[in-house]
Formats: sequence, C-alpha cells, structure tokens
Amino acid sequence: MKLVFYLCLYLVLSKENQRKKGVEVLIDEIIKSMSLEQKIGQTTQVDFIYLNDAQGNTQYNKIKEWNLGSLLVGGNGCPDDDGNISSTGTCMNANNQLWKKVADQALAQGIPVTVDISEVESTTVIIKPLLGTDAIRGNQHSVGEILFPHNIGLAASNNVENFKNSAKWMRDSVIESGFNFVFSPTVAVSHNPQWGRFYETLGSNSDKVKQYSKAFVKEAQNIDIETEHILGVLTSVKHFLGDGATINGYEEGDSIVDEKFMDLFIQDNIKGYEGAIEALTGNIMVSYDAINGVAMSVHPFVNSILKASQREGGFGFEGFVISDYNSVIKTASFDLPRESQKMPLEKAYADSFNVGVDMQMISENVEDYQTMIEKLINETELDKPKIDSKRLDDAVKRILTIKDKMGLIEYDDNLIKKYNLQQRKKIEIIKNKEQEYQDALQAALQSLVLLKNSGNALPIKKTTIEHIILLGDRYIPIGNEQYQLFSDFDNIGAQNGGWTIRWQGYNGNDYWSGDNKIQSKASSILDALKKRFQDAQIYYPKYSDTTNLVAILEDRNNFRNELIANQDQFSQANTIVIHVLAENPYAEYMGDVNCKYCQSQNQKGCLYNQRDNVYQTESQATRLEIKAGAYEKQLINNILKGYSKVISILISGRPMLIEDSLTFSDAFIAAWLPGTTGGEAIVMSIFGEYGFGGTNKTFNKLPSPWISTLDSIKDYPKYDSATLPKIEDPRFDTGYGLQTDIINYSIQE
Repeated sequence: MKLVFYLCLYLVLSKENQRKKGVEVLIDEIIKSMSLEQKIGQTTQVDFIYLNDAQGNTQYNKIKEWNLGSLLVGGNGCPDDDGNISSTGTCMNANNQLWKKVADQALAQGIPVTVDISEVESTTVIIKPLLGTDAIRGNQHSVGEILFPHNIGLAASNNVENFKNSAKWMRDSVIESGFNFVFSPTVAVSHNPQWGRFYETLGSNSDKVKQYSKAFVKEAQNIDIETEHILGVLTSVKHFLGDGATINGYEEGDSIVDEKFMDLFIQDNIKGYEGAIEALTGNIMVSYDAINGVAMSVHPFVNSILKASQREGGFGFEGFVISDYNSVIKTASFDLPRESQKMPLEKAYADSFNVGVDMQMISENVEDYQTMIEKLINETELDKPKIDSKRLDDAVKRILTIKDKMGLIEYDDNLIKKYNLQQRKKIEIIKNKEQEYQDALQAALQSLVLLKNSGNALPIKKTTIEHIILLGDRYIPIGNEQYQLFSDFDNIGAQNGGWTIRWQGYNGNDYWSGDNKIQSKASSILDALKKRFQDAQIYYPKYSDTTNLVAILEDRNNFRNELIANQDQFSQANTIVIHVLAENPYAEYMGDVNCKYCQSQNQKGCLYNQRDNVYQTESQATRLEIKAGAYEKQLINNILKGYSKVISILISGRPMLIEDSLTFSDAFIAAWLPGTTGGEAIVMSIFGEYGFGGTNKTFNKLPSPWISTLDSIKDYPKYDSATLPKIEDPRFDTGYGLQTDIINYSIQE
C-alpha cells in the first residue's frame, strides 16, 4: 500500500511540476515576443486621473496605447455615471456599480502580444491590467459599504479572526466593484504614536504582527492550493521596511539604526512581511522612508532580504515589488523629513530597478517616464545609470506570473493545450450584509479598551437610566476660511478616520445618510442610543446653524439652561453623561504631530503644510494631547457634578495624553477608529450588552504601550543598543484592559 501511495504522490507532483514548468515556459515565450515598449509598459502603474483629457473624460484607450500593466485609483478619485474619474467630485454616489463601470472599461483594454506556437503558427495573448485601490479595512472608496475598525483597533481585539473577517468582506466587495489589486495590509509595528499612520499599525508584538498579516493575506488572496490561482484579490503588503520605525514617527522620515544592531532592527520590523510571504502574497510595496539616509525605493534590502533565496539568507519572495506613489521621484528630489541624498531622476529610477523594484507607481508624465526607462535600458556608456535588459525581463516575468495566477492573461485553446494550462475555478460572490455587519460589529466590540472604571461604573443597567446627556463638540476649519461645528457623539466620519471614501476622510454623516446609511448599517453613538431610549431621555445641544458661531453660542446657552432646569431630576442612579473626544480624520503626514520641520519659520521639509486636509489648523500640533472643551468642562464640573456618572469615549488613531479627561471621568474607553459599527459597539459596551474582555477575557487589550508624557517618545525609536527600543513609564502597559460583566436583560426589560 505504501508503494501505491508514493507512486500516486509522485505522479501528482510530477504532473504539478510539469504544469508549473509549462506556465513558466509560456511566460518566457510571451516575454520574448514582447516589444521593449510593451515590457516597459507592464512595469508602469498610473493613476486613472492621468488618463483624462482636458474636458475630464477618462481616455481608456491610453491603457493600450501605453501598454500599461496597472492602474490605480488615487486617494481622492471617484467615478461619474459614465465611468470618468475625477479627484474633485463629491464621491457621494461612488458605489460598487459605478466602480464596476470603470473596471470593465479598463479591463477591456488588454495588451495583445503575438506568440509563436510553432515555426508556422502563432496566436495572440491578451494581457489585462491590474486595477489597484486602497482597501485599508474595507472597500473604502465605495459608499454604502461596511467598514471594519482600523488596524490598531483590530490589534486591540487580540483576535486573529477579526483580521480574517475584515479581509474576507473587503475582498468580496472589491471583486464586486471589478477591481483586483488592493493596497493592503499595512504590516507596520506600532512604535511612535506621533506618526500619522499609527492607526495602520498592528501592535508592538512583532510575533502577533506576523500572525495577523499572514491571516489577512491568506483570506484576501484566497489561493487555490492545487493550481496556485489567486481567486480573491492581489494584496500589496506595505511598506517595506521599517514603516513607522522612523525617528520621532516622522512620515517619509528616517530610521536611525546603529549598523551593529541592524539585525535587531530587521527582526523587529520584518515579521509582517515574513507572515505575508508565507501566505504567498503576490506583491510588496516599498516605503517612502529611509534607513540611515538610504531611501527604501533604492535600498539594497529589496534584493538582499526580500528576493534573495532562503539559502542566501533572504525570504525568496517570488512575487513582484512596487514603489509607493511617486516615491522614486521623491527619492530623487526630496531630502526632508527623510534626510537622504538627492540624486538625478535617471539614477533614481535605475537604482530602483536594480535593487529589485519591479513596478513603478506614478501619477503622471507616462510618456516621459517610459522614454527615460527605454533610454536607461539602451544606455551603453559605462559611467551612466543603466538598467540591464535581463533585469527588465525579470521584472516583467514576475508581474506576468502573478497576472497568470489571477486570470489576467487570456489564452486560446491551442496554448492551453500545448502548455497544459488549468482552468480557473469560478468563484461566486455571495453577499450577506447581515453576516458582514455582525462580523464588523464583533471586531468593533472587541477592539474597545476600558482604561478606567472607577467604582465599577460600567456596565450600566440601562433600565435604571432615565437621562442621558451627550457632550463633545468641535468647531473646526472646513476649508476656504470657513468653520463648522461637529458633535462627535453623532459623527460617523470621525469613527472611521482617514482612508474613508477619500484620502483624508470626513467629519460628519454626509456619506452615511439615506440609502447609504441603510446599506452600510452605519451608526453613530446617538443612533445607537435612540434605538434604546426615547428622544425625551437624551439631552444634547441642538444647533440651528453649525457654521454660525453666534448661533452656536446661543444654542449652547439654551442647552445649559435646559440642564439647569432639569437638574433636580438628575441623580447618580438615573443619569449618565457620555462625553466624546475625537481626533479629526487624517491620513499619512497630515496626522503627524510635533515634526521639527513644521516648527521652523520656513517649514522646509514639512509635509503637513501642503493643506491636503481641510480640517487641520495652519500650525501643526506640538503635543499629542486631547482635552475636553471649556464648554463641556463647565457643564460637567459646575452643573452635572454629583448628579451623574461621566463616561468618556476617545475616538482616535493612537494613544494620546488624556490625563485631563481621566480626572473627571468615572469610566474611560479608548475606542480607536471603530468603523461604521462603532456607535453601536460603544453603546453596547456601556450598557453591558457586551462585556469588556469577552467571554474568554482575552479581547479588548492595548496592543502597544499608552504614553504618559511626550518625553517618553522623544527621539524614539532609535536602534542603538542590543535591546529593543522601549517606551519608558507608560501610563498603561501593553496588554492592559479592564474587564466587565455582561448584563443579561430579560425580554420584558
């Protein structure tokens, strides 16, 4: 029997090896048949916006004209009814159906390549483009979609199942929208919370980072083990290497590493990529950042760590590597906040290809880029930058190998038979909004961390509560020298943060109203309370004009008088204050805090002052601190003190200095950025419908230290000793999170 078993195994493996070899030979034949222009085109990824003519019409025929290997939706791109992409529209109707129109038109522009079958016969293969979109924790460019908590919240859940669920529902929604390539997951280790991308990190435990990364990639790509076909979406794991480990948390900054301890730095920051490669990710994106002044777009670590064989000490990564958005251009021309050397653009592109970057993500000037790469390929002078033609072929082969696995190369029957190609399984996407909602709600519930619970203030039995007072307003800029007030207890945009609909995200509920709200099942804290209490029991300021400061002050005064008039009805037993603190939505460098380049008079090197985020002030904050407003404090300390319990909620992308609010709060919840189900999750946890810690007491834990002072993260992290950098004297340690019991409400209640 053993002999029969091993014979069958040998035949299966032999057949599989033959199939793999057949695919490899075919791809080699395709590359031999390609023109230089076609090869260069396959290494080019372009923002859809650049296809537009002067009237804003997206010229999809340019895909074939430029032989493009990939396109991407920029952070602010959205389609109109005809499939034209704009970066200035409202995106209010940008649902999956409109995105599908875009994808169908792009995929119809496949690149034809004539391949010889024999000496007398040839056929044509069609190479379709990869279509890339940001999908940080859901199909975020589509309105009406359910969005999970951001990474830092998923890490706080301490539950790998939430990463799997997030990947699954994101994958299915993106496939429904016609796209096939997602710029996620970010697998950065949590270091300095001054970094504007901290909410994209996965915690400070690198072993858990590996686990989360592996689970997400495996679920998102959904690889058929037998054929190695990618039946889901291609993941782009980012940003290699040391993303978030830059000194002081500067976006596009510099990691400072003593060469003697480089191995320590690598081991601390590499685990996410290790897990992703084990899950067979097809793509990895390099970082804007630098290590000791060498920008990652031109860093030899791409070859020596990612692509080198395991025998050579690398990971043997077989997919392709892509740059970040215009990162090589930045490498050539920008020096701050990353303190790297400027260089001629030709040298930057040559170096980038030569260190192992296979595809370049660019926003515009496709013709100039492709002409430059062609020149670098044909360069004959030894003292000038050059890309070897074999290196270009290697890049194209890596790209086409992944495209073959994704079904993006069309073959006729002759080629299928000759090279023993296997048919792809047909995957039917079954939408189940209720299950998706429940999975997102579970993730949001398990992500909340209870930092304070004085006198067991939580859970609160909702049947004893007669009065709920909601506080938490911000009067902030909204662009064009205008201001608007947002109430964060009714702010689904703040719950989602950046990378929501568009790059920098939104305040308010404009994108969660009408059918979009119904479809996404989104809820603010106020929405969740209204499901449980009568309107008369919920007190909050009602503003007649949120853009008029005079009217706002008058409405606040009316609300103050309303509380005073009802003060004799309030008591610790029947009244609670839910006080909400929230960061403005932000993404990337627009969320950086205390960057020294922003504090200089000319702000040279400060990315913050590019004004990409309408909610930000002219000057970047220098303290990672969030305080209650003077109005809220007056109500809590002068009118409501002794008459109610105060439950504070922090909606943020990172740990912050919160001592101000901790002092007057009976309970304090770090809610992170909990997504569209966040309001419901917060209210469930307050009233004991969910118990902090979960049934096994392992959920709802801090994934990284919670700072107590800014001094503890000054010049942090720095790898200059044999021990890992550590935040000293944190306010709360990694793993901290108080527990509460569940209240089992009867049907009558």
